[in-house]
Amino acid sequence: MDFEKYSKKRFESLGPDSAAARKLADELENDVSEEIHASVFEVFRTVIEALNKQGHNLKVDGEIRFGDISYRDEPEKNRCRLRLACDVVISADTADE
Repeated sequence: MDFEKYSKKRFESLGPDSAAARKLADELENDVSEEIHASVFEVFRTVIEALNKQGHNLKVDGEIRFGDISYRDEPEKNRCRLRLACDVVISADTADE
């Protein structure tokens, strides 16, 4: 991740509550989400594997995206025995003036 891109100096140069500062904050949210997702997903998969060794049959439930990981043990359609999910929210904003 390019931390220099998100320096205080860069945000200040764009001005408070400008469209450019808002865009940069949005980019920061996305970059941090991407940076954190890989680590969170790796640990979450370890938990899923351990639970499956205890008799569960947890499988990916839907599309896995940044900040949105979900698994279900659903042996019969619409009869969920266990659902385990992880939601991560990263937010960045600019100064309110």
